[in-house]
Order: sequence, then structure tokens, then C-alpha cells
Amino acid sequence: MSIGKELPLQMYRNMYVARKSEDRIMDLYRQSLVKGTVTSGEGNEGAIVGITSALNPQTDVCNFMQRDFAGYLVWGIPVFHLFCHYLANEESSTGGKDGNVHHGIPAKGLLPMVSHLGVMLPNVTGAVYARRKQGIPAVGLAIIGDGGTSTGDFHESLNIASVLKIPVLFMIENNQWAYSTPTKHQYNCDDLSSRAAGYGIKGNRIKATNAVEVYETVKEVIDRMRRDPEPYLLETVTYRLVGHAAYDTADYVPQEDLDRWRIEDPLTVMRDYLLAGKIIAAEELARLELEWQEHVSGEANRAIQLRKVDPKRTHWSPYKASDPKVLSSLPPLTRGEVTPVQAVNAALDHALEHDPKVFLIGEDIGEYGGPFKATKGLFPKYGRERIVDMPLAESGFTGFAIGAAEMGLRPVIEMQFSDFSADATTQIGINAGTFFFRTGHSLPLTIRMPTGGGLSYGPFHSEDLDGFFGTFPGLKIVYPSFAEDFFHLLLASIYDDNPVLFFESKFLYRRLKGDISFNGQIEPLEHAVVHKKGENLTLLSYGAMMHECLDAVQAIEKQDGVTIEVIDPRVLKPFDWETLSASVKKTHRLLVVHEAWRTGSLGATIVSGIVERNFFDLDAPPTLLTPPDTPVPFAPELESIYRPNSAGIQAKIRELLKY
Repeated sequence: MSIGKELPLQMYRNMYVARKSEDRIMDLYRQSLVKGTVTSGEGNEGAIVGITSALNPQTDVCNFMQRDFAGYLVWGIPVFHLFCHYLANEESSTGGKDGNVHHGIPAKGLLPMVSHLGVMLPNVTGAVYARRKQGIPAVGLAIIGDGGTSTGDFHESLNIASVLKIPVLFMIENNQWAYSTPTKHQYNCDDLSSRAAGYGIKGNRIKATNAVEVYETVKEVIDRMRRDPEPYLLETVTYRLVGHAAYDTADYVPQEDLDRWRIEDPLTVMRDYLLAGKIIAAEELARLELEWQEHVSGEANRAIQLRKVDPKRTHWSPYKASDPKVLSSLPPLTRGEVTPVQAVNAALDHALEHDPKVFLIGEDIGEYGGPFKATKGLFPKYGRERIVDMPLAESGFTGFAIGAAEMGLRPVIEMQFSDFSADATTQIGINAGTFFFRTGHSLPLTIRMPTGGGLSYGPFHSEDLDGFFGTFPGLKIVYPSFAEDFFHLLLASIYDDNPVLFFESKFLYRRLKGDISFNGQIEPLEHAVVHKKGENLTLLSYGAMMHECLDAVQAIEKQDGVTIEVIDPRVLKPFDWETLSASVKKTHRLLVVHEAWRTGSLGATIVSGIVERNFFDLDAPPTLLTPPDTPVPFAPELESIYRPNSAGIQAKIRELLKY
């Protein structure tokens, strides 16, 4: 393969500018002008520049790691832009909200880095899938270090990409060290690329100190992937020539190893290649190097002169506002006498039929129709392109959906049981939940969570985790109580521009009926509903417990001559404090009932919030009624007394009315 003269010189420029930029950033760190973690790609430039030079920034997708500064330059990101990010000044693209090595531009196919390493790989896989569905011939570059190959998402991503034949080049930057741990303590195979065989894909291991050789190898692979889409595993062998970060003196690195690899410093190797091949004369190259260095210095100085991020001008909301045009993008629909599970099916069908951006992800959701038949009949109608049965890999396919949402699609995940979502906690809470805050970019992702007890499913299929996920900023928590709201609120969740967890009480799936009357205007996820007015006590509940509460209220009002106001929050986060606070101001009493555990629950947060807002309005202590802090028992005889019931709710209401 002949690559001419222009490309090698451009490759060297990017390597040289990256090295000088990182040297300057390190100096700024020592002067306390740059904060956080500062790392260096010294020793890695040949690998990242060689590979990214074989990609197309106009179509392709990648996630850069902390040693891939040079990759941003290949992608066309200006040095000034990167200095502003590191300095967290007024021109910082993240507004100083994300760490200095955690930088992405989703609109340009650059997915932001996440320190949890492996979680980035399914993001790239899903993003490539999304772009190709949109007609863009994308190839992905999913980068991981040698240490990161031990994470579960690494393996889940390879498997998902292989099964779905998604053209992602999984690049292992093997620089011999995972922080301070050598590779001999990280894995026990001869080379990491051999793992490709386990996923039915091809792989290779190359030495990556010569950027041109890397490019020539990778260009053939990328061209083949564009013709015949499938993933590929490439292990690039380099050596980290400095410590893990600025604070690491790397005393654990054998000096003889460091000396041997310094001879093959990628910058030196590339410079020698240019001169030996007579691509450029030594004098001209020296002139260009001086020009490049002055450019780095000038851009750094320009960035330093700018003001730091102003907290008073910073937007602190973790949520992106939804587009009003999107909320009126579907036609009306009317349907009578539907159960909650039928309402879910109708909402999914309506969105799928009228919006090509919507697609479903989950386990057994295709021909089988899902464990609760919520997707029954959708696979024959829309096919595998829209109803995607996934391998058993909750973290992997959640990360996949995040990547697809980053590219503008509206994926809807079905967790078989909400309990299983715990396997995807990092993807949901740390990655998706923080996404808008740190990038300013929307992430329209819906995760359906069949939840709760009452069916004798035992501890691993009955947990109600709304309180657990409610602790993460940036997530919206939706929990319908009535059949019609399963439809309306699910559509609202799908068309919200933030990650939404949609909790569906399994107990209610076939126990209620309601009418769907959708006028084509999707309601935003904002307001609670006063389901029933009253004067003597406010009762807030949701899901299956709402109906236990309504039974209790009917009995109390008939027997005791009082009236109870019943609030259905519908959206637990962000919470509608105004509606609840106004009700408590009127009734002077509050009882909250749910089937999630008490400790750390959203109910506890609601009670606390009312104490802050309505302390002087209260005639009785605001009270929370929940199951005990134990796993959900299996036997019906135990579960029937574990969950709050009508009799217990009546007793608690009467207790509060005595004050």
C-alpha cells in the first residue's frame, strides 16, 4: 500500500502537536492552572494516529481514552478547543462540568469518556448501529486499555457486536500497565486479540510504534468492515513512557524496560520515517516543528487569558427540556377497555408505527412477545430491525441503547424484571443519568421496568427499585397507577429527551381496565394528579399500592365520616412538590404508601420535603408506610403480610386522624 507523502506528514504533525500540547498541559497542572487528572499519551501516539487516520470523521464513531489526545486532532478538533476544556474556562465545551480527560462531541461522532472504562464500548456499538439505521455508512472505533478488557462490558460488547454484525473495531491499547498492575497480573492468555475467536470474529495483534505500519494494517481492516459489516478485535502493543497520570512517578516500572521502549518512541520513529523516506528535508521539518510548537503555545496562551467558568452563569439543571414540536408529532388514538399490559403494547405500537427513530431492545421481546407479553404481535409487524432481541447482557444492551440515543434514536429497553436492571447500574445511573449535565446533549432513552411483588416471584423478581435509582441525578422516574396512564405516560417517556425509568407494576398488568383517548398531544412529564379531593388527610401512593389505598379510603370515609385527598404523583422524579404541598396545606396531614423499601426510598424523600415545606401546616407527623427492610419473601402467606394492605393503611389513617 502506497500512502504518498502528504498523509505521513499530517500524521507526524498530529503526533507532534499532541505531544507538545500535553507537555504544556502538564506544565499548567504543575502551576495549578489545570485541575483534576492530567494524563499523557506519550508512547501511544503511533497507535491512535495510525488507526484514526484510517477512519472517516464525517461518518464514523469513536470513544477516545485519556491517552488519545492526538486522536482528537485527527478528528479535526482544534487545539484551542481542547485547551479550553482542560482549563475549564468560559469557552469550555462542557462548561467545566466534566473532567478534563472526559471529553466528547456526540454530534461529531465522538462519545464522551467514562472512567468506568468498559461501559464505553457498548455505547460505540449502539451508536454505529444507530448511524447505519439512519443511512450513514459508519464504522466504530471502540477503545479500551489492557486492564479494561477484564470488565464485563468488554465481553458483552464483543458478543453483541458479533451477533448483530455491527462493524466496530475494538482497539485494545496494550501499553503493558493497568495503572501500576503489569499485564501478567491482568490476564493469563498469550495475547488479548486471541479472545476474538470466542466471539466468532477475527482479531490481530500488532506492534504499534510506527504509525504508518498501523495505518496500513488498519486501513485494510476498515475497508473490509465497510464492505462486509462485522466487528474486529485489534490489540496494539505499545509502552506507557510516563506514569499513569501527573501524580504517578511510576517507580514500579523497570528502568531497563523503559529504556528499551524509549528507543521506539513513536514520535522518533515517525520523524525518522519522514527523513529516511525523503518525504521532507530535515531543515524544512525543523521549520515546521517550530511553527507547530508556536501554534500550541499561542493557542494555550489564548485559552489561559479567558475567564474561568462562572458558577452564577452555569446551568445546573440535570434535565434537558423537551421539544414542543416532538410532543405533538403523533396522530390521535382511541381504544376502549384495555389492561395496563395492553396499554403498554398500544403505546409501543403507536410510536413504532409513526416514528422510525423508535425501536425496542430487550430479552425475549421478539417472537415470544416478552415474559409478560407486552411486546406481543410487534415482531411480526416491525421485524428484527425494530424489535431487537438481545443477548443476556443487561449492562451491554443498556450501553448499546445509550449509544443509539446519543445518535438521535429513541430506544426503549425492556428489562425482563426491574431487579435485573441492577446489572446495568453504571450505565443507567453514572453514564445516562449524568449525560445531559456533562455534555449538554439530549439522551432520549426509556427503560421499562416490570416491578414489584404480589405474585409470589420471590426475592430476585419482585424488587421495587425506584428509590435506588431515584438517588441518581438526571434520571426521570415514572410510575403509573391506572391503565390509561400506562399508555399516556409511556408515550411521554419515549418522547422525553432524558433517560426515563418507567416502572410498571406486574401485579396490575391484568387486574385493571381503562380507556385510551389520545388526542395527539403528548403530555410532558411534569404534574401529579389529585385523583380524589378531600379535607382531612392527604394520601399519596402509586402503582399497586394506590389501589390498596383507594380500598382503604372507601372504607374509612364510609365508616368514619371523613374525606381523604388522594394524590397520584405519576412522576416521582422530578417531583411535583407544588401539588402535594398545596394539598397538605389544606388537609394538615400526610400519609405516603409504597411497596419499595423504607430506607433510602423516594417516600422518605417526599416526607422529608413536606417537613421542610409545610412544617407549620401539619397537625400530625407526616408518615411513611412501606414493607420492612427485608428481601421480598416468596411464600404467599409471607408476601401477603409483607406488602402494605388495605387493613394496615386504614389503621395508619385512623392513627393520624386522632392527632
